[in-house]
Amino acid sequence: MARLLKRVLRRGAQMQMNIGFLEGATYSKGKSADRDKSGLAPGAAYADGLPVAAIAYQNEFGGQIDVPEREQKIYRSVAADGSFRKNGKFVKAKSSNFETTHTVPAHTTTIPARPFMRNAIANNRDQWPALLAAALKQAKGDLDKALDIAAEAIVGQVQEEIRNLGDPPNAPSTIRSKGFDKPLIDTGHMLNSVGYEVVSD
Repeated sequence: MARLLKRVLRRGAQMQMNIGFLEGATYSKGKSADRDKSGLAPGAAYADGLPVAAIAYQNEFGGQIDVPEREQKIYRSVAADGSFRKNGKFVKAKSSNFETTHTVPAHTTTIPARPFMRNAIANNRDQWPALLAAALKQAKGDLDKALDIAAEAIVGQVQEEIRNLGDPPNAPSTIRSKGFDKPLIDTGHMLNSVGYEVVSD
């Protein structure tokens, strides 16, 4: 056992586990799965190839985003007598029979910090030594397998923080657009992009 522990410690000193949003995790323009899910720009598609890490960073630390001028279509339902149904409230395109296009002027949006990654570290790091020890036991001393097991568990912890973070809440306009108030989730693309890699020095 002592020899195994010595070997694991020697090899482990040369290895590093990276958990978060890795290179290659990007948004694809125009796909509904890659719409903004964070409240940064409700319903808008991100630029093709934009790294998920960039949006995760913006959510983690907050900041300001310059939103360019854009055209926005508004859909309503009109009755036969010309009056608006549903008191003129907006409806989905497929439910509408009246469409108008409006120019939304350029503006700056302030995004509050939602520190899901820092919360994941603060709330779980004390458990990580025991987590790795249990993973080593489960992997029968195979360090590579143990690191995979531990990393998958930590990815789950980060995802849990994304799911559970509720403060600060989304703006009312974002809640209306999404249909629910989950600040870091809309389509789940960022949530599902949390990944890991184990690298050797």
